[in-house]
Amino acid sequence: MLLRGGRVADGIGAATRRADVLIEGEAIASIGAVSAVPPGCDVIDLASGSVICPGFIDAHAHAEGPLLAAGRADGALAQGVTTLVTGQDGQSWIGATADTANYLNRYFGAVNGLLEPARDLSVAAYGEALAGKLSQNVAVLASQGTIRHNIAALASRPLDSVERTAARRQLERALAEGAVGLSSGLDYLPSRFGDIDELADMARPLAAAGRPYVSHLRGYGPDVRAGLGELVAVGRAAGIRVHASHLWGARADVEAALLAAAGAGVTISYDMYPYRKSSTILAMLLLPPDLQARGPDQTLAALADPGQRATLLADERFTDAYLAGLTLGCLPAGLADLAGQTITQAAARSSEPTDGSAGGWVLDLLTAADLGVGAHLDRPAPPTDEDLAWLVTDDRHCAGSDAIYQGQHPHPRGYGAFARLAARYLADGHDTGYQRLARHLAANAADVYGLRDRGRLAPGTAADIAVIGPPGITEHATYDAPLENATGVWMVIVNGAVTWREGHPVTTTFPGRLVS
Repeated sequence: MLLRGGRVADGIGAATRRADVLIEGEAIASIGAVSAVPPGCDVIDLASGSVICPGFIDAHAHAEGPLLAAGRADGALAQGVTTLVTGQDGQSWIGATADTANYLNRYFGAVNGLLEPARDLSVAAYGEALAGKLSQNVAVLASQGTIRHNIAALASRPLDSVERTAARRQLERALAEGAVGLSSGLDYLPSRFGDIDELADMARPLAAAGRPYVSHLRGYGPDVRAGLGELVAVGRAAGIRVHASHLWGARADVEAALLAAAGAGVTISYDMYPYRKSSTILAMLLLPPDLQARGPDQTLAALADPGQRATLLADERFTDAYLAGLTLGCLPAGLADLAGQTITQAAARSSEPTDGSAGGWVLDLLTAADLGVGAHLDRPAPPTDEDLAWLVTDDRHCAGSDAIYQGQHPHPRGYGAFARLAARYLADGHDTGYQRLARHLAANAADVYGLRDRGRLAPGTAADIAVIGPPGITEHATYDAPLENATGVWMVIVNGAVTWREGHPVTTTFPGRLVS
C-alpha cells in the first residue's frame, strides 16, 4: 500500500514533512518520495492537507469487554486509536480466577463489562480469545487488585510473605505472557488494602521487565500531592518507573509532586483526558469501603438494614446537592430508562416509595441493580481550565481517555477525548502542532509501555497509521449525546490493513492483536 500526497507527522522531528508512505506487509517500508511503485501496490492518493500520523495509543481504556465481544471500539477507532491499553485500575478480569472474575462482574462490571461465563482467564488466554477478530490492537496491564483477590479475596489485612511471593509469581507469569505493566486502583476493593511496602514488593518484577507501575491514586484534587507521593514511594522502593492514571489537581500541587519525584530519582509520567467530569461505579462514590469489604452479598444486606440505611443517609454524600451532580450512565436492562438523568431527577420522577429522599431512592436503585450502576460526577474542586490545559500539554502527558464503553449513557470521553485533545490543545493547524499531537497521542504512550515498534512512523515500525483529513478532527460526543463518533480521521490502518475508512469500520479484515 502506498499513501501518497500527505504530510507526515512521524512523532520524531520538529515539524511535519510532505512524503509518501510505503507499506509492505505489516510494516512501514519507506517514508519519502516513491518514484517506482511496486507491482500490485494499492496506491491511495490523499486529499490536499491530509496528515499521516502514527496510530494513536489510548494509554488508559476500559476496553477488555467490548474488544472481547465485538473486536473493536468504534468510538476509539473513529478517532484514530489503533491500540488500547486495558487492565486498568487494578480491577480487570484478565488474569483472574473464576472466583475473582465472578466478584469483578458484580463489583466492576459497569466499567469493564462482564466476563460470561466467569472463568479463569490469563493474559495469554485473553489474547487467544481475541485472535482473528480484532480491528485494533490491545495491550494489557496485569491488575494488582485482581492478583490480590486471586490470593486473599477481600481480606483487608496486609498480605503475608507467602502471599506476597505468590503475588509476584502471578505478575511474572502475566509479564511473560505479554502484560505491559502492573496497574492498581487504590480507591477500589481490594486494591486499597495494599500499602506502600506490599505494592512495592508485588511490583518488583517490573524492574527486570522494564515495565511501569500504573496507579489510580489514593488521592486526587486536594489530595493529589499525597496520592503522587505514595506512587513515588512505591517506585523508589521497587526501583521502577511509575505512571499516574487520569491525573488531576491544581497545577501547583501537581508540579510540586512531580518535582519531588525527580528529586527521589523516580521517572514519572501520567495520562489525563480533557474533561472536568469523571465517571466510575456508583457504589464507590456513595458507599464507604468498610461497608463493601465483605463482598456484594453482605453489602446488599447492609442496604436492607434500617439502621445502616439511616447511617448512610446522614452522610453528606446523600444530600440532594451531592446527588444532583451524579448522572446515571450504566444500568441493567430493566432500569435502562433512567440513564442520562441525575439521581435527583430520577428520584423525583419515580413513583416508587423511598425513605422520603433521593438518598433513599438511590439505595433502592443499587439494590435493584445488584450494585451494577455506573455514574458520572461533578468532581469536588475540579481542575480549572488553565490547570487542565497545562496537564494535557506537559511533556510527561499521554493521551488516555479512561473510556467506559458500558451502559446506555457513558461519559463522552470514550468517543471524544482524542478529538478534543487534538482540536483544543495540541494540533494548532501548523506543522509543529501535528508533531506535538503525534507525541501526546501516540509516541509518549509507546514509550511508557515499552511498545517499541509503535507510536512513531519510521521504516521498520508497525504500520499502525491514522490519516487525518482536512480540516482536522472534530468531536461530536457531548454529555447529553455521548455516543456520537468523532469525524475527521479519514482512514485507520492497523498492522498494514485498513480497518476504518470514511466514517465506517472495515469488517473484512481483522489485523489487530495482543501487543507488548
